[in-house]
Amino acid sequence: MTLRQGLAKTLRAWDAALRKASGRRRVFVYVRNAMHVGVLAPVTDALERDSRIAVRYIPETDHKRAHIDRASRRSRTWIDATAVGWQRIDLLITADPWNPPVMRRCHRRMNFFHGVAGKYNLDDPRHLPIGFEVYDRVAFVNADRMRRYLDLGILETPVAALIGYPKLDALVNGQYDGADVRRRLALDAGRPTALYAPTWSPASSLNFAGEAIVASLVDAGMNVVVKPHDLSFDPDPKYSGGVDWRARLRAIERPGRVVVVSEPDSTPLLPAADVLITDHSSIGFEFCLLDRPIVIVDAPDLPRVARINPERIALLRSAAHVVADATTVGAVATDELAHPDRKAAARAAIARSMFHEPGQATERALMVVYELLELPPPPELVAAIGTHGQPVGAALSLASVPDTNTQDL
Repeated sequence: MTLRQGLAKTLRAWDAALRKASGRRRVFVYVRNAMHVGVLAPVTDALERDSRIAVRYIPETDHKRAHIDRASRRSRTWIDATAVGWQRIDLLITADPWNPPVMRRCHRRMNFFHGVAGKYNLDDPRHLPIGFEVYDRVAFVNADRMRRYLDLGILETPVAALIGYPKLDALVNGQYDGADVRRRLALDAGRPTALYAPTWSPASSLNFAGEAIVASLVDAGMNVVVKPHDLSFDPDPKYSGGVDWRARLRAIERPGRVVVVSEPDSTPLLPAADVLITDHSSIGFEFCLLDRPIVIVDAPDLPRVARINPERIALLRSAAHVVADATTVGAVATDELAHPDRKAAARAAIARSMFHEPGQATERALMVVYELLELPPPPELVAAIGTHGQPVGAALSLASVPDTNTQDL
């Protein structure tokens, strides 16, 4: 045994003793941007309410702290990424497997995926510089991606956990009121409301036709809620294309008709929308849970730039009306609202295949977290899981899930 290996073994033993003696657990949450906070909030908020657990947040870079707190409308306890190398950590939680900070005393790690759109080769990460082998659990939103990772040998069965998407639980459980959201945004109650939510990328519809899309919807007599991806507000040109979208979109706001929303989590906005306009984003799949019309603006270079799985492009488009001309978006959206059942079967198929048992994902996720923390879960969590008939203390396996081939949808 080398000196380095001996030191590591000694530290692990020391940390285990500290964990046992204190009864407290230290959970660090790595958030690269404000959207990650929204994805993880149902889980991390619950952990923060547990007096046995101390939760700390790690930003990718220091300058993002203020933006994340402002966007999510609350302050967090932050710790610098450069300061965590030798700190004792019982569990690291991430919403993105890219670029994790160096942690030499991290006991357990768990990753949650933050989307289902199949971008950036995450449906097949064999050639990506991502070390999935460092994770003790990887939480999957749906069985399809989980099966891909297992079949490719990227993960072993004990590591893969079929959880679902915790951030959608409040949506499907009816905790957001669309009328209240429209009132909060001061929208004209007599008009239909369109949600325009493009993805981030210099090749996104926002970058080449954003204002034209909004104008077309307004001309068609609709309210428009503009919800760019949080990364579109990042000044780095690889995200925003070098455009100050906060200032540029502010110029097209119209009281009661056009409002720009910068909150990182778009989920509360979905019930307020009668129709969704996007290019290719997870929000399109999420909107299928509400069974309302979707219009996709074709962004010709986006699949190449965002490295999107072509199966996911075809799947989302099967449930939407695709337009190439931004000036026709308003007329198309109006027609879709007049025929809301036109793509209902495809939307239902997407909702079934892309989100594992929505409404209960947070509870399943928390049971896995407590297992990794080696803590008994709170009694109310055990009771909730038992009510749903799910196994307590274990993630679901693929053996219990039907083999749904999304390519056939």
